[in-house]
Amino acid sequence: MNEPLNNPMQELWQTQPLEGTKMSADAIRLRAGKFERRIARRNLRETIAGVVVIAPFSYFFVMSDAILERITWALFIAGVIWVLAVLHLKGAPKAVPGNAGSATCVDFFRSELERQRDLVKNVWSWYLAPLVPGYIALNAAWVFASPRVVSWTRLTLLDAFFVAVFVGVWKMNQRAAQRLQKSIDGLPSAETRLAEKNNSKL
Repeated sequence: MNEPLNNPMQELWQTQPLEGTKMSADAIRLRAGKFERRIARRNLRETIAGVVVIAPFSYFFVMSDAILERITWALFIAGVIWVLAVLHLKGAPKAVPGNAGSATCVDFFRSELERQRDLVKNVWSWYLAPLVPGYIALNAAWVFASPRVVSWTRLTLLDAFFVAVFVGVWKMNQRAAQRLQKSIDGLPSAETRLAEKNNSKL
């Protein structure tokens, strides 16, 4: 969770646009099923990563005597929990309806792609921002704990690195959202399906 450069969400964005408009329900269900499994694996990795980072934060929280440090670790823990909660509430995979026809499968797959697109497009608000208060508190803890021995150059470089990582993760997810949008655009629209249905009757 706190290593954004190794973002485990990236495999999700490998879904390619579906070509053509005449697709059977089985074909769409197969593509949607692969997408569903990819999301499930992403969520599992995120959960494991969250538990891994919460464990040392909890240790530091218990062992620290300084109030600012305890606030820092508490904020980090709360931020990670918030990220995981949003991920599972808004990003949990959904199974394709078993007896759905091709039109229903297309609509379902589109809604899933749109849901994941919106999730990563807004990654700043739910994935990155919740970790910012903890990092600000960490800066304050370093400065106020021993202001005379703080290396301001090192602290500035660390802050610059932190900002660069966040910007990089945000840009990566914006590109991911664009790729998901291309997948959405590759699906046949309701108007296209209606036109094909009418043409088949002629």
